[in-house]
Amino acid sequence: MVTYIGYSSVDQTISSKRLEDVDIAKRDLMNHLQTRRGERVMNPKFGSILPELVFEPLDIATQEDALQDITEIVNNDPRWKYIEAILNKTGEHSLEVRVRLEYIDTGTAEELFLTYTGEQV
Repeated sequence: MVTYIGYSSVDQTISSKRLEDVDIAKRDLMNHLQTRRGERVMNPKFGSILPELVFEPLDIATQEDALQDITEIVNNDPRWKYIEAILNKTGEHSLEVRVRLEYIDTGTAEELFLTYTGEQV
């Protein structure tokens, strides 16, 4: 089994925190899903369309676009196997996403919970 090591300054007040294996893989995936497509310098295809869908109706076309985006992002990371994603419009300008995954190295099931709101910058 491979050991993945990385650092994250998310939710840290003083310094970055060292993360390993499933924790760094989750953080990497969440960073990818929470980055707006086109926001990354020198890599305009990196990121997700999910932050842009906050203001869209959650119709069949929007759901298909969102699920395709999530599936592509998860399948692009060799540490994860996509199981399913559930989208829920909780307000006029908010979107909740629950992504079920399998961490391939251990075969364990994991869930990511993401909330996108109109207040995001």
